Parts: sequence; structure tokens; C-alpha cells
Amino acid sequence: MNKLTKTAATLNKIFSIMEKVLFALAIAAAVCIGLILAGWLLGLNPDTIATGYESLDVGFLELQIADTYGPDKWIILLEAAIMLALSGACCLIGRQSVRCIRSILVPISHGQPFHDAVSTNLKKLAVLSLILGAVYNCIGLSEVLISTFAYDLPGLLISEKIPHVSINFTIDISFLIVSGILLLLSYIFRYGSELQHLSDETL
Repeated sequence: MNKLTKTAATLNKIFSIMEKVLFALAIAAAVCIGLILAGWLLGLNPDTIATGYESLDVGFLELQIADTYGPDKWIILLEAAIMLALSGACCLIGRQSVRCIRSILVPISHGQPFHDAVSTNLKKLAVLSLILGAVYNCIGLSEVLISTFAYDLPGLLISEKIPHVSINFTIDISFLIVSGILLLLSYIFRYGSELQHLSDETL
């Protein structure tokens, strides 16, 4: 038990640092979105805000597009703002998840693995993992859709040698499995908590 409590206390300190890092990343994302919005409102040249508008990564390929066929730079900045907003949301959800983990570790560090807080926060983690998984898939889908239409990939690639271009997106559903496991664990620990209460009442 001593080894378990010491490990939980150490992990709590590590997650405390992680919580601060995630919050800082969310703030940084919000600042970048603010800069893009300010540039749009003030009518600034997009080149003063960012660079590399003619460069596009497609898997392991990096395409350099000629200036005359380049995308609308404000559309690319809009994509960046959307990605930053979704990434910032992921950081905030991750921060809340870390808080739940820390709430689980606190009673464990005090030698109470079947405390009511453990099952409650495991259930919260299950819900947060669902939300995080949905946002993560939205990030991937937004990147595919905006990049495809902003850069007009089919128009750039279709030729005599490439008669057709298909855009594929696969939804990652692994978060459903993680959420299910966390929900199952919450029921197990809740049952353990009820047994602990019965044992304490008997004593």
C-alpha cells in the first residue's frame, strides 16, 4: 500500500504540471486566434501574419504550389483559426481530464483507493473522453475539407496520368473503447466503495 500511495503522490505532481502546460497552450491558441482576427479587422496583408501559404503537406508529401495557383490566403488563415480553436478546446478538455485524474489520485495517495471520488471522477473521465474524441475527429475532418477545397487539390492533381482524385477520411472510434473502459471501471470502483462503506458500518 505504501508503494501505491507514493506512486499516486508522484503522479499527482506530474499531472499538476501537465494541467498548467495544457492551460498555457490553450491561452497561446486563443492569442493566435486573436492576432488573426485583428489582422482581418484591420485589413492587414496576410503575409504580415504568417507565411508558407503555397506549401501543403499531404501525408509524406510536401507540395509547393505556384503563386498563380495559390489559395486565398485569408481562407488559409481561417483554416488556421479553426484548427487553433479546436486544438485549444482539446487542451481545455484535456486540462479538465487531468483534474479528474488528480482527484482520483488524491484519495489513493491517502490509502483510500475505493473513495467515492474515484468512481465519480472515472465517470467524468468517460464523458470527457467522448467529447475529446469527437473534437479530435472534427480537427481531422476540418483539415481534410478546408485543405482540399482551399487548395483545390483535385484541380491541381488531375491530369492525363491522374484521371481521378478521391478524398478519404476515416473516423477514429478508439475513444469509444476508452470511454467504455473508464465507465466500466467507474462501476467497479463504485461497487468497491459500497462494499467499503458496508465494511466500515459493520466494524
